[in-house]
Amino acid sequence: MSDEDLDRLREALTAGGLAIVPTDTVYGLVAGLDVPSGVDALYRAKGRPRDTPCQVMLLGASARDAALSLLDPALAEAVGELVPGSVTCIVPDEEGRYAAAAGAEPGSVGLRAPRAPGVLSSLDMPLIATSANEPGGADPALVEEVPLRLRDEVDVVWDAGRLGGTASAVVDMRPVVSGDPAVLLRPGVDPDALREALTRVGVGLV
Repeated sequence: MSDEDLDRLREALTAGGLAIVPTDTVYGLVAGLDVPSGVDALYRAKGRPRDTPCQVMLLGASARDAALSLLDPALAEAVGELVPGSVTCIVPDEEGRYAAAAGAEPGSVGLRAPRAPGVLSSLDMPLIATSANEPGGADPALVEEVPLRLRDEVDVVWDAGRLGGTASAVVDMRPVVSGDPAVLLRPGVDPDALREALTRVGVGLV
């Protein structure tokens, strides 16, 4: 995929469109986080109730750095050891920056900053994201595994071939603010690597 493809993706998302994009685990359904019409479209396409939270996906370094700058310094350091990578970090969002993705429980958000392939890693806007599957369905490792109805509803499909296929780890990082260990909620591919990374900054993982 080219810089022109990235420009087309950015234009579609800015206009309220949807896209299917690759991550370092599975394909995701995304919209521009700061584009209300796009957020509405994502929830409708997924068939997800608006009180159910989604992830915030940060593909580009500038979007990732902006998110880290809002966190407590110790927490930012710990999250910075894990991203970019195949992990979703649940962090406080006390100012409501990411409220559009929070569902019925604002105040926290799941940040997902994958190792994005190629020029996709230059996308500088925060996204609201969910797996590109039916609710409760299998996570798609190939574009062809994304339900056809979802492919028909999006403006851009970014095909990067076969992905790993195992959903990201999920780590609750909120306890780190008070000096407690992070909590592993879903193991992902390599929980030992997460534990090792957090150990480097003196944070435990239980």
